[in-house]
Parts: sequence; C-alpha cells; structure tokens
Amino acid sequence: MAAKHIIIGTAGHVDHGKTALIRALTGIETDRHPEERERGMSIDLGFAHLTLPSGIVAGIVDVPGHERFVHNMLAGASEVDMVLFVVAADEGVMPQTVEHLQILQLLNAKRGIIAITKRDLVDDDWLALVMDDVAEKVKGTFLEGAPMVAVSSVTGEGLDELLKLMDKIAQEVPPKDTTRPLRLPIDDAFVKAGFGTIVRGAIFSGAVKVGDEVEIVPKGILTKVRSLHTYGKPVEFAVAGQRAAMNLIGIEREVIERGDVVTHVGAMLATDKVDVRVKFLPRSALYPSISVPTLRHGSPIRFHLGTAERIGRIFFFDRAEVELGEETFAEIRLEEPVACAWGDLFVIRTYSPMVTIGGGQVVEPMPPQRRRRKAAGETRRLERKAENERSYIAALIDEIPTGIHLKEIAKRLFVTSERVKGFVDEFVASGDAILLDNQIVVSSNFVNQVRNALVSQLQRYHAERPLRRGMPKEQLRSAIGVIAEVFEQLLQRFVQAGEIVLDKELVRLPSHEVQLADEHREWAQRMEQRVKAAGFAPPEIDELLAEFPHREQAADLLALLIEQGKLVRVAEFVFHPSTIERAKQVAHQLCQQYGSFTASQFREAVNTTRKYAIPLLEFLDQIGFTVRRGDARVLR
Repeated sequence: MAAKHIIIGTAGHVDHGKTALIRALTGIETDRHPEERERGMSIDLGFAHLTLPSGIVAGIVDVPGHERFVHNMLAGASEVDMVLFVVAADEGVMPQTVEHLQILQLLNAKRGIIAITKRDLVDDDWLALVMDDVAEKVKGTFLEGAPMVAVSSVTGEGLDELLKLMDKIAQEVPPKDTTRPLRLPIDDAFVKAGFGTIVRGAIFSGAVKVGDEVEIVPKGILTKVRSLHTYGKPVEFAVAGQRAAMNLIGIEREVIERGDVVTHVGAMLATDKVDVRVKFLPRSALYPSISVPTLRHGSPIRFHLGTAERIGRIFFFDRAEVELGEETFAEIRLEEPVACAWGDLFVIRTYSPMVTIGGGQVVEPMPPQRRRRKAAGETRRLERKAENERSYIAALIDEIPTGIHLKEIAKRLFVTSERVKGFVDEFVASGDAILLDNQIVVSSNFVNQVRNALVSQLQRYHAERPLRRGMPKEQLRSAIGVIAEVFEQLLQRFVQAGEIVLDKELVRLPSHEVQLADEHREWAQRMEQRVKAAGFAPPEIDELLAEFPHREQAADLLALLIEQGKLVRVAEFVFHPSTIERAKQVAHQLCQQYGSFTASQFREAVNTTRKYAIPLLEFLDQIGFTVRRGDARVLR
C-alpha cells in the first residue's frame, strides 16, 4: 500500500524557534541561504521532510516570521494539511503570531498543534501564564481546543509528545484529491548544473509522472518533465500531498517565478480579473498597535493566491468603502495575470503599510466586461455562483446562454470535463439545458429564443421574397446573431425536428413553396427567350435585370430560374442551357479534329468575342467537361 502524504506548515513570530524546532524533529537545516544562517533569521521558505511513526510522510514548509517577509510566509501557508503554530515561551504572543493566525484562518486551515517553544528558558509559572494567554488568543479560530505542548529544541523536552500528536492528527487528514488535474504552485526555482531548470512546490491536486507534458500558467509555456524528485529521492511519479522537484525540459530559469503553477496542458486559466467574496477581519482580531487605512472603491491592494503575490485594485458592487469586519462581493483587477480557478482561497493585504486585512474565495475567475455595476443583480448572480460547483455551472449556462464548451467550464472550476458533463447531464435531463455535439451546453430558454427568432425571420423573408426558395443560411445566422458553431448545431436540431428545411445553403419553413403569379410567369418566359436568343453573346446580369420594372423581384426570379436549371450563370453573364450544350459540342468537335483546341479556335468556332468565350471556357473547366493544359484544352 502506498504511503500517505501530507504537508505541514509552521507559523509564528520571528525568532520564536520555528526553524530550530524543525531541525530538532527532522535533522534538516531549513535556512538555506548564508544570510539566513548569519542573521539567525529565516527570510524565505525552508523545506524538510519527516516520516511519522505510522508511516505517513510529511513534507514540512518552514516559513519566515518577520513582518517584512509575510509575503513569503503566505506562499508557504497555502493548502497545508496541518499547522505547527509556534509561540516562544519567553515572549508569548507577538504581532506576527496574530497575523499568521489570521492568514491561516483566512486560508481555511483546519488542523493544528500549538508548540510552545524555548521551554528551557522559563519556569513553570511563567509557562502556565503563556499557555493560558495563547489559549485565549486562539478562541474562535481553527486552533481553539487544539493540543498544546511545551518543547525545547535544545534539551529535547516535549519532542516525543509533539511527534505523537503530529502523527495522530496526520491520520485524521483526508486523502488528497487526485481526480482533479495536476496543480503544483511553484515556491522555488533554480538551475542545477548538468540538469537545467528545477522547480519545486507542494502538489495540491492530481499526479504527475516523468515524461508528462505540462504547462506553466499564467506564462502559457509548454514543456515536459525530464525527471522528478520527492524528498531528495528520484521517483517516476508524484501525487497530491507530496512536495516535488521537477526538472523541466527547455525552460530558462529567468522565465519562471514564484507564483507560477505547473499543471496539465490546457487545464487552468490565466486571468487578470476575478470576482470574489471577501471577508474583512474585525478590528478586534488585529494586533492592537496596527493601524489600518480605510479601503475605498478602487483602492490598491496586495492579492495573495497560492504562492503568487499580485498588485491590484479592488472594486465594490454595493458600497464606496468597507469597514473592518464586513463581508461583501468585489471585483479585483490585477496588474499581472495569475493562475486561478473557482473556489480558490486568497488573502488581501493593504498596499502600504502592508497589513493583512481580509481574504475569501474566488467566485468567478473570468468575469464579464462590465460597463456599469448593478449592485443587486451582480450580488445575486455571485451568491449563486459561490454556493457550489453545480450552482456555478447553472449560473454560467444562464449567464452565457449562447453556448459554452464543457472544457471552458472545466478550466474555470479546475476539474475534468467528465465531472462537468455529469452536472450538465442533470440539467439536460431536467430540460434546463441542451448539449450540442456532446461538448457545447446552451440553456433551453436560449434554444427556444433562437427557434422563435428563426421562424420569425423566415416568415418575414418568405413574405418579402416569395420568389426565393429560402433564405441564405449565413444571412439568417447573422440576422439572429448566433456564433457559427452553435448555429450549425441548432439548425441540424431544428431540421431533425421538422421545424425547418435545409436545402444546401438555403433555409425555409416546411410550409413555404415558390408560387409564380401570372406576371412573374410572363417575366420568366421573357428572360428565357431573351437569353436563348442572345446565344454566345448573352446579357450581363445587371443588364438583364434592368429590363424589368421591379429589380429585386426580377433578381429573385432569375435566381429561381438558375436554381431550376432553366438558365445558367457564368461569371457575370447568363447563358441558356441550349447554348451551354452547343459549347460542349463545339469543344468535342475541335478535340476530334485537332486533339486539343485554343481559346481563339473556340471563339472563332462559336463566332463570339473573348469577352464571352473566356468565361464560358473557364465554366466548362469548372464543371469538369474540359481540362486546360497550357494554352490549350482537352476533354476530361
């Protein structure tokens, strides 16, 4: 049986002993940079791993505690399965203790252990006071009631108890989601001599194997996985819950940055605008000495999602500014795109000074272009989208009634197309939607609207153009305003239902038949006689139509005669079928006599000019009667 894998993250104020604790538990030094070791302070993410007594393998992310590096802490706090919340016994709760707790709460952390470090520096009475204070501070958060253990990384006191608690909670962590596509947010990238570019991160979902084609989002870079490592060992595949290092083929280190995501090709969106539900922290949750500026409509913010940090602006639908503690929907516009999906959790910090003030859930990763914000309507739509995947798909179908691909929905939700189709099949069964070509879903209301518009357009066209067998298909599509792919699918659906008739490129109602009035029959006879009498010097179409009092009706009648084969259009001329047959006979005779013939020979034989002879010869080529070879023609 394969080992279970989880991710553990640390949190806590600077110099409270997070790195020393990880080193004591794993024997691994997570301060990788010389500057960190010189200063005795983590400034970037550190990584270690540990096999717990039950055999569960834990990847550990050690985050910096200094307030200047909270953005790095945020990159490591996403999607952790368990938190080691560290408070030093000699100092107690400090500003970053509070801010890290807020961040974890906003990122929906569910499990944790409170480790009171530096036990060896305080007496029992002081330790009891600190533990009581910490228990008070975590009330109302995911850490309320969490196990608390005092440890010393120097003497080893409490480490065995901590390890047992970690193992117990690790067994409660549910299995990772392997049904979704691969998602590895990059938190580190470097070049290794002889190998090239290596990227690292925790696999949030899915799986990857050596040789897989992958995409770097939002960059849109396609590459392949040359090799994989998990916890320092080469492997053929890696799964959700593991930290992995990937050697990518043909990628320069300079084009990759923390915040990019490795995923399966075409599985994930890149977006620079998101609709969100955001909850702002109450002032009581902030450290007392922190001053927070008022957040107004259009204020600049720092947006943290996964391992990415982006500068953006926040726009509200129903207010000009927000107060701390409020919850609302908003649109966030980013200066640079980010890899994103429905349901992703994020954190917002003020632009300056940098203070964590809120966070929430992405409700729409690809918002429509908005000219105005209609607060009530937008809020209702977003509330529906925020409920669950099913409600989101239903809202999307209503919002984009002209049709949306299953693959597009899957990218927005970051799930497989098969999962989306399961929901869509429910909507189809209930009559709320229709699936076209097994890949485009449209709302039933929209289909009915198209049907009604189509019938109305054809009725009007038949009334205005009674001499036409039907309306040109592209003209009909343009009049209704439906994209070509969806229009073709709906047209076939209406044909199968017997609601319309499709005759080549013409569309008509089943009840429509061309019926010529006496006047039109007279015109038809005149046209045929006029063209037949002209022989090999026929009139141009405009010239012929000018001979009749109602040009549009005459044009429709001419088109009908051409469709019926009573007249033949050749370029801008109209020939009689008997003339075409005579032209074939002449071409046949010339070939029998000379083996082939030139345009001049044909022109002389039918006693006409090049103006008529050349278009007529090209017409014979088009219908496959003759073949041109150089300056001569032969029978096909």
